[in-house]
Formats: sequence, structure tokens, C-alpha cells
Amino acid sequence: MAQTVVSGLDVKDKTTLYISVLDSNGKKISEGQIVHLYNKNTVNLEVTAHGYVSRKIQALPNQSYKLLLMPNSFELNTVVVSDIHQGSTVSNSVLNLTKISAKKIEQLGATDLADALSFENNITLSRDNALGSKGISLMGLGGENVKILKDGVPVIGRFFGQLDLEQFNLENVKQVEIIQGPMSVIYGSNALAGTINLVSQQNNFTGITTLLNYETDGQYNISGTASKALKNGGIKLSLGRTFFDGWSENKIDRSYDWIPKEQYTGDLAFRYIRKRSTLTLRTAVLQARLLDKGRPSAPYGESAIDQKFTNKRLDNTVIWRRDGRKVNVNISAANNHFYRTKNKYIKNLITLEENLVPIATEQDTQIFNASVLRGVFNVNKWHGISTVFGFDGNYEKGNGKRIKHKTKDQLDLASFLSADKTFNEKLTVRLGARYAYNSSFTTPLVYSVQTKFNFKKSRLLKIAYGKGFRAPSLKELYLNFVDSNHEVVGNDNLKAERSHSLTATYSQYKKINRWNVNGTLDAFANSITDKIDLIITSATAGKYGNIGLYQSIGGKVGAVATNDKITLRAGYSYTGVYNGVGTEYRKFIYTPQLVLQTAYKFAKTNTSIQLFYNRYGKISRVFEGTSGENVALTQEAYGMLDATLSQNIWKQQLRMTTGVRNLLQVTSLNSTSVTSGAHSTASSSTTISQGRTFFISLRYAFKK
Repeated sequence: MAQTVVSGLDVKDKTTLYISVLDSNGKKISEGQIVHLYNKNTVNLEVTAHGYVSRKIQALPNQSYKLLLMPNSFELNTVVVSDIHQGSTVSNSVLNLTKISAKKIEQLGATDLADALSFENNITLSRDNALGSKGISLMGLGGENVKILKDGVPVIGRFFGQLDLEQFNLENVKQVEIIQGPMSVIYGSNALAGTINLVSQQNNFTGITTLLNYETDGQYNISGTASKALKNGGIKLSLGRTFFDGWSENKIDRSYDWIPKEQYTGDLAFRYIRKRSTLTLRTAVLQARLLDKGRPSAPYGESAIDQKFTNKRLDNTVIWRRDGRKVNVNISAANNHFYRTKNKYIKNLITLEENLVPIATEQDTQIFNASVLRGVFNVNKWHGISTVFGFDGNYEKGNGKRIKHKTKDQLDLASFLSADKTFNEKLTVRLGARYAYNSSFTTPLVYSVQTKFNFKKSRLLKIAYGKGFRAPSLKELYLNFVDSNHEVVGNDNLKAERSHSLTATYSQYKKINRWNVNGTLDAFANSITDKIDLIITSATAGKYGNIGLYQSIGGKVGAVATNDKITLRAGYSYTGVYNGVGTEYRKFIYTPQLVLQTAYKFAKTNTSIQLFYNRYGKISRVFEGTSGENVALTQEAYGMLDATLSQNIWKQQLRMTTGVRNLLQVTSLNSTSVTSGAHSTASSSTTISQGRTFFISLRYAFKK
């Protein structure tokens, strides 16, 4: 709510002013009558609202005023859906929230979630070249501790603890919201480090959008959305195809370092609105085919062993929301069916015929089915207290001959409560608790405390603490995954993770002449007992195990400066990780990260140019040594630089983005091993990029 400060007044008479506060789009922020005392014909008022530039006026008694407030940055006043407490924005939420807007997604030339996250602080992306997938770490914690959401509904179907970020097509995505900090109370397992929420466009119109994308490394993308506005809602269909024809740094035969991949996606959504209720039905499908071509067999090279992988996902979601007079209700039910096959063939390179390898263990089918039932009840404020309570139910079942006893299941049931209150418009305190039942592990009470302090001159301080718990997944416990590039063994003796997370962020906004400047200072500390990790035992083999105590600490300093033409961003983070190696001295391996972004807009031609730079420091991972001890492998530092140009071609309907990725031509990195403080020479090389590439994207949008 807006607040007013009256200055320079004497107590003589009483009168009333009526003030409505509007944002830059004319939307009402707050309104009310202000009773003041005066002895003059005019009164000096200052009206402020969090996320907006304050405004001073001279007001006359017994008058009505509409005040237009401009946002103090391009994102602080944005309403976010990741915070389940109603009416939350980036600035007024107690959570450490950032967002990637549709505009920035376009400027990046991003087609999937991995592209969108490539230049964010405290985020590191990793690629499994053999599986053709990308994973994430946030604040030094891996993807198994990051919950990914689609319109607030948790996405299920992890593989090796990660969700493949390349499977998330950004067609029809309005913004990506990132919460850094403990979210286990609201979202349970996999949310200690935070959440990433893909928020869809509502599409309350009839029209179509299409996107064509080409990149010189052999990537071709096409996607489109058609929407139809109905009297009480609407219907929307999104389709997409992504093709990558494979890549090798030194192409010497038919095999690839990064295997070819073809992916199809479809998303059909229907929304019905009646009075205070909204019903959303959604079906999403994905099919990905990967081809791992083998090297020609000796001595004559007339045949080869090929592997084909097929991943299929079917997601069905029902969401019912009702905006009640006292309680707002949001209930969602989702089912995910994941089907994966691996087939090995003998291919005749002369006749091009292929036949299945006649060994049953070389063929594999895995089926995982997971269901989620979730309810959130948002109670209207009572004595200034905002209360949210809810329930979570998760059931997963896996089938396959590589799963122990061929079939396994796991059930998780939970209830949670979150309440916050603002004191004197300066201090907001939010308390939360979650209690869960797990069919395989004893679960503790999980709780959190989150605070926000509002200081004068647009300064904010947010501090949060959360306790977390993560039970091992079915795949970590029971799945043995074997192909020519992997031999990953499950471990049914795994212990559950127990964790603690502490985060703090300070921000201050200033307007300096024509510049809007927002600075931030962040710090975090995470500690996980019995951390579950994939311990590498050889070049292609690994097993899940508890590596003991895992800790990450770090901080970030950042600033954003904008005017009507220029946007400047800079962020420097420093993350330390202790991964259970060298318990006698607990040595942290520190990774610096520098992110720089700049954009310039030419108003006359509606053209913008952008530069994105991300400098990653060295990172480490745990391997198993020759004597069974844990060994840390450290990967060297590197930097990625992209340059893009965005241009409006025809009206506001046809836009082009083109550019160069990886201008610095980074392809491979060396790694060195560390055991109990002793260093050995470089032991391996990892390919992280295809080198310098060029891309072009064309987007057409038509609204009726």
C-alpha cells in the first residue's frame, strides 16, 4: 500500500484530501482519504509506494487527486506468481526474487530454459553430452535441490537428479521467475536452493505467434502458438520442433561428441471462467529421439554399433482456482508419464541395414509414472496477518528390468502453513512449517523464517532461514542405468538428506538524473548432512552415495542501471563449496563468477544491440579414487561472450534477433584431481561448447 508523509503543517483546522495512486500504466495501486491539519491554503505531501519513484505535490484542501507513479526499475513492481501469498511483487515479497522477462528472452535469442539461464549470477549449467541434456546448480547446490515449476505446478520426471532444461520450450512464456533461498516449506523436497517458475502468457485474445530459429552448429527450431478467445475463457495450442544434427570438436569418423537430437513438443490448454472461479485443463506431450552413432568396427569398418534413445513424456494437469470473499482456493492435480527406451543395433555401413543386437540386456525400457495433488488456501488478512495453508501429495512408481525387483514406488504426503504480518509498514515477518510422511523414510518437521525490512530512501533488507529434507528418489535408490557412455548404479542403502539454508539480500534504489539505479548485495550459506551425490568411479561409471557433509557459502554484489536508451547490468558472485573431501581440514573450493550485460536501443529504428558476458571460475565434483576414497576433480575457469541484435521489421508483428554466440571460441576445459590436499596433473578434458556460432530468429505475432 502507498503511504503519505505530511510536512510543514500547523495544527489549526482540519480538512480531507482524496488521493488515488496509479502506476505508469494507469492501474490503481492504492486509494484513500487523508485527513490532515493545516493553516495554509496548500499542503506539501510526499506519496510513496514500494517499487515506485516517490512524488511530491502541493495539495489544496477538499480536492481529489490522481497521482501517477513511475516504477523505480523495470522489474521491481512486477507481480509474481511464485510467491503464493497474494499481491506479491519483486519488491514487496519477503522472498529473494528475480525475473527474466519476455523481452530479455528475445534479446538472448533463447529458445529453451537453458538458453534463458545462461547469463544469470549464482547459476551454473552443466551438460551431459552423451544424453544430450543440460542440468543446473544454484548457489552451489545441484539440480536435485532446485524445484522447477510450470505456472506454479511442480514439474516431475528427473533423470540423474536433474530435469533437462532443454526440454522446456519458451514458446508462449511471459517470464521466468527465480527464487534463491529455502522454499522447502512450500514445495517440499528439491527446493532447498530455490525454485524456477515458467509463467505462461494468458493469451486473452485470438491470434497466432510463430518462431523460426537457425544456428550454425546444426540447430533448427520452429514453434508456434494459436489462441482463441472465448466468451468465458479461451483455448490455446502450442507446437514445437527442435533438431540438432550432432557435433564433434575433431570429426574423424561417424561418431559425435554431442549426439544428434530431435525433439517435438505440444501443449494444449483450455481455460473456463465463471464468476469467481477459473478452471484450467492442460495436456503437454514431448518426444525426443537421440542417436548415438558408433565408430566403425575394425578391421575393415563395414559395420558399427549404434544406440537409439527415445524419451516420451505425457503431462496432464487440472487447476481449479476460486477467488472467494474470505478464502482464495487453488487446487491442482497433475500426472506425468515418462517412457524411455534404449535399443542397440548392429548397422551395416555398406547396405545401411540395421538389426537389434541379439542380447536381451542390451535393450532396455523404463517407465515412470508420477502424480501430484496440491491445494493452496489463501486466507484474507485478519488483523493484518496473511495466512496460507495447503497440502501436497506425491506418488511415483517405476517399472523396468533395470529397476530392483522390476517395480518400485514411493509416496509422500505433506501439509504446510505460512503466515506473515507487516509491522508499521517497515518490518514483514513470515513464518512457515511443513510436516510430511514418506513411505520409505522418517521425515522431520521442516520450518522457515523469512523477514523483510523497509528502510527510508528505497532500501530493502531480506533475511531468510529454512530447514530442509530430501528423501532419495526412486532412480537414486533402485535404477541401474547402463549404456555405452554410462554405468550408473542405484543404492538402496542411501540415507535421506537433512539441510539448513540461510540467505540475506540488501537492495537500494536511486534515481540519478536520467538513470534508474538499483544495487544489490547478497549472501548465502547452505549445509547438507548425508548429501546424496553421483560418485564417479571411472570415465563412464558412477554410483549414488552419501558423501557426508556438503556445504556452500557465498555472496554477490550487483547493480542495474537503466535509462530510456541504455541498460547496464553487472554482478559478481563468489561461491565456496566443501564436498566432503578432506574432512580433517574442510577445505572449500571457491568459484568466482562475473556476469556483465549491456543493451542500447535506437529509438528511431526500434533496434537494440546487446552484449552478454559470463565468466565462470573453477568448479569441483566428487570422484572415487583407486582405493575407494572420495576425490575432488576441479575444472578450470572460462568465459562466454554473446552479442545479439534485435530489430523490428514490420509494424510490431515481425521481429528479428540475430547474433554470435561464444565469441571467445571456448570449446574444451582441462580438469585436475585433488585427494586430501595433494594435487595431481591434469587428468581429463571436458567439452563444454561447440565453439563460435551464428544464429538468427524470426518471430511473427498476429492479434485479432
